Amino acid sequence: MAHEGLMVGVSGVRGRVGDALTPEVVARFAAAFGAWAAKEAGSSPGRAKVVLGRDSRVSGPMFHRVVVSALQSVGCDIVDIGMVPTPTVQLAVEHHHAAGGLAITASHNPIEWNALKFIAPSGLFLDAAQGTAMRATLDGEIPRATWDNLGELTEDRDAVARHIERILAIPFLDADAIRRRRFHVALDCVRGAGAVIMPALLDRLGCNVTSINMETDGRFPRAPEPIAENLGELEALVKGRGADVGLAVD
Repeated sequence: MAHEGLMVGVSGVRGRVGDALTPEVVARFAAAFGAWAAKEAGSSPGRAKVVLGRDSRVSGPMFHRVVVSALQSVGCDIVDIGMVPTPTVQLAVEHHHAAGGLAITASHNPIEWNALKFIAPSGLFLDAAQGTAMRATLDGEIPRATWDNLGELTEDRDAVARHIERILAIPFLDADAIRRRRFHVALDCVRGAGAVIMPALLDRLGCNVTSINMETDGRFPRAPEPIAENLGELEALVKGRGADVGLAVD
């Protein structure tokens, strides 16, 4: 398969939507990943489970539909956890003992980009050997399921809540000490998927939150990479509201 205009690596594939990254390209990569994951898991058709999540990008719903169909076409059962941060997908792969996971996200790339991130059964991104094996499937003839072995789609809407509990259970995190401080936090979620978890997490930590850019519509009001040159609005918010700290997520 030609990869012109795409950035293909061990952890995934990314490109500009409507240019190098099209529904046809995403379908091919998703089907190859599903077929590879099923083979690695030793699953019979329709028995390999793949967790699927996405960020808030405008192209996300389109690619989500494509990925669901592609995975079903190779006999994978999909656990759809909705719009979530990528680490939530990784933890959900562990929770569901899945054969792998796909996150539809381009992280802090510009708004016109999107990507697929490939997650191994361990919950980590594919290593070099796994990536090579998956691309061999991509470049070969992808085995398709018959009509009676197509994958099924189920939903899991508790993945974010479990993620928060995992964070609060980190041994070196003194949640009680944080709650006693009642930190005032200025929060900028750049209209991304971080907005589905950060307010709830900070609430559990007893923080007083002043937030901006919390709409999850993927229409980033600034370059999404959380570096100093992109955080002028957050800096002003911290100073203007007298916050203890400013947090930005991509």
